[in-house]
Amino acid sequence: MRCDGTAGLKRQFPGNSMLNFFRSGVSRFLGCLCILLVSSSVVHAVEVIDKVPYSITKAGNYQLASDMEFGLASGAAISITASDVDLDLGGHRLEGTAGDETGAVGITANSQSRITVRNGTVSGFYFGIDFRRKNRDAETSSGHRVIDLTLDRNWYFGIRIEGTDSKIEGCSVQNTGGCARPSHTIPHAVRMVGAGNTLENTDIKNLWLRLWPDDKGEVVGVHFDDALGSVLKNNRIEEQRAAPDETSVEHSSKPRRFAVWINGGPDHNSFLTAEGNTFRGFDVAMAFTKGTDGLVRGNTFIGGETDPIRGAPAAQTSDNKVVLE
Repeated sequence: MRCDGTAGLKRQFPGNSMLNFFRSGVSRFLGCLCILLVSSSVVHAVEVIDKVPYSITKAGNYQLASDMEFGLASGAAISITASDVDLDLGGHRLEGTAGDETGAVGITANSQSRITVRNGTVSGFYFGIDFRRKNRDAETSSGHRVIDLTLDRNWYFGIRIEGTDSKIEGCSVQNTGGCARPSHTIPHAVRMVGAGNTLENTDIKNLWLRLWPDDKGEVVGVHFDDALGSVLKNNRIEEQRAAPDETSVEHSSKPRRFAVWINGGPDHNSFLTAEGNTFRGFDVAMAFTKGTDGLVRGNTFIGGETDPIRGAPAAQTSDNKVVLE
C-alpha cells in the first residue's frame, strides 16, 4: 500500500482548489500587511512648523523647523486646540521678543489632554508654557508631559500646567521673573494644579525678585495646588539673591523667596511627597498651607533657615539634611 501525504489534502481540495486556497491566503496576508504599513506611516507622520504664530488643531506629531521669534505683544507663538499632540522643538529656540510688559505666551493649550512638548528652548515670554483647564475640571486636562526643555528668561511663569496626572521631567527652568505688568508681583518657575502630578530631575535656578513701590514682590520656585498624590523628586532648586535691577531686598521684614509652596485647593486636600531634592537659599524652602500634608524625606537644604519646612508635614519628615552657609 502506498503512503501519499497529499492524498488527504487532495480529497479536501480537489483539482486546483488547493492552490487557489493558498493563493487566496497569501493575498489576504499581503493586503493586511499593506494596511498595517500605511497605518503606521500615518501615525508617525510629522507635521513641520516653519513659522509662528502656528495653531495645532488636530492630534499628531509636530516639529519645529528652526529657531523662531515671536514679536507680538499678545497671543501665543504656538497654540494647541487638540488632544494627543506630540510637539518636538527639534533642539531649536522659540523666542518671544516683545518685552517684559507684554502678555505673549510661548506654547498654550486650553482644556486638552495628553500633550507632550520636548527637546528645545522657550524664552522671553509672559508664560513659557501654559496648559490650562476650565473650572478645575480634572476631565478636561490630564496626562501632559514636558520633557528635556529649557525655559529661560520667561517674565512671569516658566511652566504652568493645570491638569491631573501630568509630568515635568529633565527640564531647566532659569532666570524666571522680572515681569513689569502691574499686579503681576509673584513670578513662578513652575506651577502644577491638580492631583497626581510629578516634577522630577529638573533644575530651577536664578529666580528674579522684583520689588514694587507698594512693597509687593515675591518669588516661588514651585507651586503645587490641589495636589493630592503629587511628587517632587530629585530636583535642584536655587534662588538668585540679587534682583536684575539690583534693588536691595536684604532688609525686607517678611519672607519673599519660597522654593516650594503647597496649597490645598478648594477642597483643602493636598498630599505631596518630596524626596531627593536639593534646595539652596530661600527665606522658606517648603511652605505647607492649610489643608495640605506630605512626606518630606531625603532632601538637602543649603543656606536657608535652620527649620526649612513650615506647616503640617513637620511630623512626617525623615533623613533630611540642613547645611547652613
